[in-house]
Amino acid sequence: MTLPPMVLPDPDTVGEAVAAMILDRLAATKGQHFLLGCPGGRTGAPSYRALARLAGRGADLSRLVIVMMDEYVVPGADGALRCVDPERSYSCLGFARRQILGPIAAGCAAAGTVAPTQVWLPDPADPAGYDERIEAAGGIDLFLLATGASDGHIAFNQPGTARDSRSHVTELGAATRRDNMGTFPEFTTLDLVPTHGVTVGIDTIAATSREVIMIVCGEHKRDAYARIAEAERYEPDWPATITVECKNPSLIADRAAAGH
Repeated sequence: MTLPPMVLPDPDTVGEAVAAMILDRLAATKGQHFLLGCPGGRTGAPSYRALARLAGRGADLSRLVIVMMDEYVVPGADGALRCVDPERSYSCLGFARRQILGPIAAGCAAAGTVAPTQVWLPDPADPAGYDERIEAAGGIDLFLLATGASDGHIAFNQPGTARDSRSHVTELGAATRRDNMGTFPEFTTLDLVPTHGVTVGIDTIAATSREVIMIVCGEHKRDAYARIAEAERYEPDWPATITVECKNPSLIADRAAAGH
């Protein structure tokens, strides 16, 4: 199937709409936790800021669990791959703490409500354990998705990733690494960007999520928007097209990405 898009004026408006959807889904569930799949970086930032504003107005986000898509990995002293230091600007764990949970906690403190505290991250020493943990929790209630501008990567899944892939460690292509140079100022040259990451797989996204929202903003993502909007099935050369095979998918874009 092809996805009918929702096109809104700008990234902040997109963020407000996505945050409202998160709050709506959260309020409709009765479980102990609400698992929100999250990308790091620029795409989700307006939505996270809007969530923090809702927290400041008294929204109950106490059951929120942040399930990050991926993390950069580097060799440790023993040669084994480990997640990068969360103090690094480009750490996905650090991003979740600083840009998602931190502002939400501040909003909750102002409103006198209970703040969420949990962040989940895949472990490069046991990627399969991430899928098991998600499945044991009943799956991801809502997964926010983002697409690479130049190669269609989703999380750290590179072009050519198999449809049945689960969480795994992967080598990052040059296009993915260049895309991320625009997100993190610390990456002043390509050789500073880590060459490997641990990531949820294509099937992790499709099989363990009850609903997904693909967010596409910016003129630089116009080609990415077109690929996803026109896709009818998963296309391995543009992994973000898995969106159309997920349960309850939505495509939300700003006018710059949609070319309106």
